Amino acid sequence: MNGAVKPKRAVGAVLLVCLLMPGVVRAAEPGEEESSPRAPNYLSLNQLDAYLELKAEFDQTRVRSDYGAYRWERRQTNRDWGFEERLGFTLDGAVIDPSVISFCGDLGLALTQDRFKERTEGYSWTQSDEGHLTTFDLRANFFAGKEFSGTVYGTRQEDRINRRFQPTLHQRRTEAGTSWVWANDTVPMELSYNYRETERTGNRRALDDEHYTQHLFNYNADWRIDQHHHVKFSYEHAEDEREFQGLRQYFDTTRDLLRVDHELLFGDQQQHRWETLMRWQEESGDFARDIFEIGPQLTLQHTDSLKTLYKYQFNREQYEGLDVDLHRGDFQVIHQLYKNLTTTVDLFGLHEKVESDTHTTQYGGSVDWQYNRKNPLGTFYANLALGYDIEEVYGDDGERLVRNESHTFRDPLAIILRNRNIVPGSIVVSDTSDRRFFTGGLDYLLVPQGDVIQIVRIPTGRLADGDTILVDYKYRTPKDGQIDTARADFSLEQRFNCGLTPYYRFAFRDQDVDYSTGFARSADRTDHHRLGARYDRKRFMLGAEYEIFDDTVDPYDAYHLNGTWHVLDGAEHAVDASTRLSRFYFEDGPADRNVTLVDLDVSHRCQLGRGFSTLGRLGYRWQDDELDGYTRGWDATAGLSYEWGLLSAELTLEYDRLSLPASVEDDFGAYLRVRRDIPNLLRVR
Repeated sequence: MNGAVKPKRAVGAVLLVCLLMPGVVRAAEPGEEESSPRAPNYLSLNQLDAYLELKAEFDQTRVRSDYGAYRWERRQTNRDWGFEERLGFTLDGAVIDPSVISFCGDLGLALTQDRFKERTEGYSWTQSDEGHLTTFDLRANFFAGKEFSGTVYGTRQEDRINRRFQPTLHQRRTEAGTSWVWANDTVPMELSYNYRETERTGNRRALDDEHYTQHLFNYNADWRIDQHHHVKFSYEHAEDEREFQGLRQYFDTTRDLLRVDHELLFGDQQQHRWETLMRWQEESGDFARDIFEIGPQLTLQHTDSLKTLYKYQFNREQYEGLDVDLHRGDFQVIHQLYKNLTTTVDLFGLHEKVESDTHTTQYGGSVDWQYNRKNPLGTFYANLALGYDIEEVYGDDGERLVRNESHTFRDPLAIILRNRNIVPGSIVVSDTSDRRFFTGGLDYLLVPQGDVIQIVRIPTGRLADGDTILVDYKYRTPKDGQIDTARADFSLEQRFNCGLTPYYRFAFRDQDVDYSTGFARSADRTDHHRLGARYDRKRFMLGAEYEIFDDTVDPYDAYHLNGTWHVLDGAEHAVDASTRLSRFYFEDGPADRNVTLVDLDVSHRCQLGRGFSTLGRLGYRWQDDELDGYTRGWDATAGLSYEWGLLSAELTLEYDRLSLPASVEDDFGAYLRVRRDIPNLLRVR
């Protein structure tokens, strides 16, 4: 890791020396006349400002946990002090001429002193460190405005990431790269390279420490055959390395991706469209996936109110030892009746073949009506969608692959994966960018329930309430079986002019399972009802909802109350508050329990006189689970800022507390920054 940072420190030092080298740099003087010949101005500075900055930081984390059969108590305290003295510059200039090379950016040189102390029962450890840190955000532009132009950039920044009920993370991002553009009228092209390194630290026992490194090479071209016909090409080569220091896990993936997009408009008024997508991806390393995809689509606009679409898709994918071929065809009709009613009919069929394993044929259709109409009281909205499909599986008992199944955490509910008989060891959980992977036992738990797998969020992990994840997994299928699935979705609401919106939502899903051979698979049936109302005004919003979730896995009934209130909404003084109250009744599921959840958030911002301003945030959570016990969380931040001329100062205090049935964690942090700006070093006196 250290070896990757040192070259960038050398680059920053070289840039500083070159940009400030005496005898070569010449400051541009306003109003200077060209009265006599002078030496060529190879390097000129239009702006050179400086600043002096002092940062001081203190963090303390105390953890008390119970473990073992006899509930032994374990205590741990971590304290971290940090000081930083920084000299920085802001610059802007050109080499030879601004149309040839121009540059701008910020550069900072800092001395750092750190001291860390960890104490547990019978053990104490102290470490001190001194060093230097270079931060920069520099950019050079070549041949701006010309047909061929380019950019070279480099940046290293330090950020603080506040997490709800948990310690603030420290993030250091280092990025460098170049991008070159050929602005040709027929075939414009772009070639770029980007290097990015991210380090996140700051949690107890380094469990949350992460180190990401990515090399990304891109080539893009757009062949504009004529005004209505063009082809886009793109190629990407990426190398990703991910390291979770606390778990000593390391992931390394290399990816090559080629994509071709073709579009042709035709017809008397160019109203019809022919599109084709081709994508080829080859990966090696951890979680490698090889993909080939091609999909043509024809759109015919028959009239202003009638449109038909014809789609075909072929996928070939190799992942985790599976070789899968997929053929899918879709036919859609979209009809617009006046401005109020939109009708969409979709018929589809697909065939999936897992080599030397399972064959699946699925076909079905759906119809969707959307109705939207204004009336004297406001706006009325309704939607009804009906669908039915048949899935036939035949062959040997085998496995099927699911990629990027999306779910969102909603406390206190667990995520239920959609398929049955899942292979637990094949589950891979990542964020929505598919770049950050999460780890079982640290971020989440897998809870089997019959032939279903649930994902439960761990409060002390890197996943938060409301986060969306993508899940890849394999699941086993018996041979010679059939699944008939019926779906119905219905929503109804009236948006009154006074701000009141009553609504009703209904979702129904029913599966009929028939397997003549192989292991048993249970049917799946879900009835989801939501009846509620929302009242919106300029300064506040109130909402209430009653929810019935009748499911074969984990049914519940729930009441929800939520609201937001802009107590003060001014340019100099603002106070905002939000709250959520939920009561869940799990009575017919695997565990008979009731859960009460209360969330409260308040934020405050005030501009005081004489350059002072304040900022405050308070978050509180109280959760009473009759089965798992109590959870209490506090997240408080108070800040004071001061600005007087060229002097600025900022003091921030943070307190986090997360109390769980088996552990209590307290975190306190203090952050101080003082800065003095020194403008216009090139000023002629």
